[in-house]
Amino acid sequence: MKKRVFVYLAFVMFLCVYAVSANQVGIDIKDKVTLKEKTITISDISTVTGENVELVKKVSNIEIGRTPWANNFRKVGKDFLRMRLRNSNVNLSDIIFNGAKAVTVSVEATKITGTEIAQKAREYLLSVLPVSDRETTIELERVPADQWVPRKRDEIVLDVSLVDPNKDRGTVVLIVSASSNIVPFFKTSVIFKVRVFRNIAIAKRTIGRHQRLTRENIFLGKREVAKTHGSIFLSVDDLIGKVAVRTILPNVIITETVVETPTAIQKGNVVKLFIEANNFSIVTKGLAQESGRTGDVIKVKNLNSKKVLYGKIINPEKVQIIF
Repeated sequence: MKKRVFVYLAFVMFLCVYAVSANQVGIDIKDKVTLKEKTITISDISTVTGENVELVKKVSNIEIGRTPWANNFRKVGKDFLRMRLRNSNVNLSDIIFNGAKAVTVSVEATKITGTEIAQKAREYLLSVLPVSDRETTIELERVPADQWVPRKRDEIVLDVSLVDPNKDRGTVVLIVSASSNIVPFFKTSVIFKVRVFRNIAIAKRTIGRHQRLTRENIFLGKREVAKTHGSIFLSVDDLIGKVAVRTILPNVIITETVVETPTAIQKGNVVKLFIEANNFSIVTKGLAQESGRTGDVIKVKNLNSKKVLYGKIINPEKVQIIF
């Protein structure tokens, strides 16, 4: 009789233990995982098993935070998981932990080296710099820092832009940015020293004040130039006939500030006035009412009609009347 009672009690206890075990969920924690950038769930860092399908699903989907920054890691231990389970209204007596004490979480990431960033910036700069009639040197000021991006390399797009699109020499700053599917990751500056060399007009010997410039006293030579396109001369022909406004020393770059076109006609000069229109021309004498250089429009008086007209200076002797 006692034996039967003992067997019966043992059977009942077995049923109770089995019932509790059947409701429990096992969380087998992994040692380490590498994930895409995302919100981590318990199923990402462990294997969740059990016969209670609803509880397994609930536990698997509990969020425990974001993945770490690229090239970093995060440790998640059992105590933290217990806290997240309690916050999600999961009875801890229904949970059995197995596996590692803590999991090390890292994120899929790619290192974009500073050398690659600088090379990308250099290629872009070369593609936008003017290349005609000039020689350019580009010197990197410093290699930018390496950057980590939480994506595979083939998912990363590097874009480059100029801080000042109008600047093509001196200190030129570019911005290199990385993105993936419009999601931005980083922006970093890359600085180059750009030097421009061109063949420009230079004084061959001392040119005195009011002295005319000729092929004998100027030549073209290669020099580094700042962004002053309008103040230098790229052709000797552009200077022939001009005069120096002050003394120009040998090997000095000739700019617009040190030369001028001499006055072709002085006020009071007698000049030839001519009109050309509809296959006929008229030539008469006139008196300059103003001084001017070749190409200037000045007032002149027709000495025959005494009328004051406007004319364009063609040379020191001729003025073309403008209607």
